[in-house]
Amino acid sequence: MKDADILFCRKAVVNRLSETTAYYILHPSNVTQGQDASFLSSLFVDANLTEITQQKTIFFQTSLTELSALPLQTNIHMVIFLSANELTEKHVETLSEFRLQGYQLGIINPKPEALTVALLSIFSYVMLTLDHLSVDDVITRIKHPALSSKNLWVNKIEKSEQFTQLLENVPEGQFSGNFINKMTSVKGKRILAYKAILIDLLVALNNRESSPRVLAECIERDPTLTYRIIKLTHSVIYRSQFNVSNAQRAIEIIGVRDLIKWVGLVMLGSVSGKPDCLFSMAVSRACFCQNLSTTLFPKLDGAFLVGLFSYLPSFLDEELPTLLKDLPLDENIKSALLEYKGNLGGILKIVVAYEAGRWEKIPFGLLASKDMSKQSLKDLYIKSLKEAREMGSL
Repeated sequence: MKDADILFCRKAVVNRLSETTAYYILHPSNVTQGQDASFLSSLFVDANLTEITQQKTIFFQTSLTELSALPLQTNIHMVIFLSANELTEKHVETLSEFRLQGYQLGIINPKPEALTVALLSIFSYVMLTLDHLSVDDVITRIKHPALSSKNLWVNKIEKSEQFTQLLENVPEGQFSGNFINKMTSVKGKRILAYKAILIDLLVALNNRESSPRVLAECIERDPTLTYRIIKLTHSVIYRSQFNVSNAQRAIEIIGVRDLIKWVGLVMLGSVSGKPDCLFSMAVSRACFCQNLSTTLFPKLDGAFLVGLFSYLPSFLDEELPTLLKDLPLDENIKSALLEYKGNLGGILKIVVAYEAGRWEKIPFGLLASKDMSKQSLKDLYIKSLKEAREMGSL
């Protein structure tokens, strides 16, 4: 993960006065259909879109398949464009549901005579591209009653004479292309798409009314995550005798309390370019924190996550306060990670000191008052190493 990674590119969309009214967000490779998960992560997680787009509208092209994975952005005016070639009458109900949820939709290069009124009525924006249509074709098409009332955007303008002709015939339109403005690359640090899933899971878990189905929908956005969560149900830890085939059933077996733990493990285990021992160290610390917490404070939750997330900076090459800023974690977990506060913070402090051999920083007197000796602490550590090895093989 490098600071110079290109997360995505943007093109200015202007009005007839050449004032920027929107930004067209593109994949770095200029592939604007079938966006991969890392691109969606870059778009919605890795960068501050409000800052980058200067609070203007953003235009974004994707496929109908990927549309269901796009989070609704309530703080950004975003228009999602779909190719007319992949749309038929059978999609009216699905698209209407997206509109009801608050999504703004646009259609690319529609042929009005080939599409029904019901389908076209779903779209408030129309994009016409000069790599597929001539200027005369664009002018003719926008005069059709089904399109004339839409917000019109002409893309791929390459020549000044094209722009001049369009300004005369589409005065209220929006325009973009290499003639108007060169494309700008937006660079930054790429963070895994799992972070977006983790955020949504934490939000759902904080809502006590969230069902296993809602949680499963978050998990199923990533096939690898889904596979590994289902695989867990057949491990020694859970000993499921059922043939589990979907994330919802897996969550019911694993239990909601353990779900974030395993998602966190999959997330860190998927970071490339890091030594294998780093993952083992993170899992060992998480298990040690959990075992120590269970001994000292049997009713305390969150110790495993505190131990695991204490290694986030080592995996993602970013400061912990920055990494935790957007995660809706319990305040006890955040304060433990950032300031070693509370019982969770005390546990993390002991574990970190033990791992480093800093015996003078371990409150053995306090531990003795809770019937924990040096030997029992060592036994917990050895037990944690064994558990970490088992988890690493899942």
